[in-house]
Amino acid sequence: MTMLNTVLAHGVGSRGDLPLPFYLFGIGAAVALMATFVSLSFFWHRAWLPTAASGRNLGMAFGRVLDVVAVPARLASLALFVLALASSVSDSQVGSQRFGPLTVYVALWVGMAMVAAVLGDVWRVLNPFETIAGAIEWAAGKLGLPQIDDTGEIPGGYWPAVVALGWFMFFELCYHDGTTNTAVGGAMIAYTVGMVGGSAVYGRRWLRQADGFGVLFSLLARMSPLYRDDTGAIRLRPPLSGLTTLAPRLDLLAVLLVVLGGTTFDSLAGSTLWPDLVGTHRGWTATGINTLGMIIVIAIMAALYYLGSLAVGWFTNQTAAEVARRFAHSLVPIVLGYTVAHYFSLLVLDGGQNFLRLLSNPFDRGSNWFGTADWAVNFFLVSTDAIAWVQFSAIVVGHIAAVLVAHDRAVETSDASEATWAQRPMLLVMVFYSVVGLWLLQKA
Repeated sequence: MTMLNTVLAHGVGSRGDLPLPFYLFGIGAAVALMATFVSLSFFWHRAWLPTAASGRNLGMAFGRVLDVVAVPARLASLALFVLALASSVSDSQVGSQRFGPLTVYVALWVGMAMVAAVLGDVWRVLNPFETIAGAIEWAAGKLGLPQIDDTGEIPGGYWPAVVALGWFMFFELCYHDGTTNTAVGGAMIAYTVGMVGGSAVYGRRWLRQADGFGVLFSLLARMSPLYRDDTGAIRLRPPLSGLTTLAPRLDLLAVLLVVLGGTTFDSLAGSTLWPDLVGTHRGWTATGINTLGMIIVIAIMAALYYLGSLAVGWFTNQTAAEVARRFAHSLVPIVLGYTVAHYFSLLVLDGGQNFLRLLSNPFDRGSNWFGTADWAVNFFLVSTDAIAWVQFSAIVVGHIAAVLVAHDRAVETSDASEATWAQRPMLLVMVFYSVVGLWLLQKA
């Protein structure tokens, strides 16, 4: 069971649907990565991305426009959250489709991740928990209550976000009833209590470090060419350069590995291989098997990254932990690539279109608030071949971007030839990630 039963299934279909044999896709991915790796050693001799990360100031006018737009955007996001929760609690559905699960699994998890990578950290504006926490702070100030210290780190750093994302991925990918209204509504209430309750104790810094969605989207936003600086101005920078501003932390690395491994397991669980490996199960038995499978896949992805870091450290006289933290930012493009590859068809076909359709009629009472209730899903909007090429391109480009930012980080402390030599073990990890990712997609 992945996503919203078979209705939200994704992937390119059977092997026969691919426009080229799989081995050509695999060879093409490996060759592209190795060619990029070699080319960088010849033409990329110094770290360029850190100096480019500050970007060019587009002026305060854009920031002021954003401030004006932010207020209705916050309210609209909060209204959508409440609508999705109310629809789930009331157990409403239109046919086989449920608005609450579509909102969480498609609009939020998939759509917002892609938006963040292009437009920056817009979730910080749209986050309904930020809006609720801000309203509570305002009310507390009016009542003369003491304000909560909002500086510094929360206890545990970003580990609460790791736990939140792991819990979400268990709920989405492993729990046998994870797509029902009752389950999604209960999860939304529990998550809200955790986020708002934490902010009541630690201030809004809790949301910046404990909200798994917010932490992940902020990491993806580092790839965006747009960001807002501390003065409120909007700045334009080269794509990927913002990744160099990411602090080398083990907890942030864990965030990326959990999402990467979970997404890989989603592809495996939705493939024809999974029933052959574990059989067909239902109920809590399926939940237990899926949970164990997801943990194993995450552990494998983490172990491969650790082994690559260990080998790089052997060449550069660093510990594996130092290397792993230092190059954690290179996993961000891979996470985005896997997200696009695994969920692109879900977003543009049945999942995304049904979300827009049910947005006008979330309670199945015959309403048509935005004129979309009568829309029919157009499964021919994107061809199977186009989906396959998007998936292939997303995985390959994501890994190429990872090789690029890793090389840029490596030449900060050594010349290009030494950096290339030392990074070869990590290149093998990247090739393995990409080929296995493509293989699982064509088995879906």
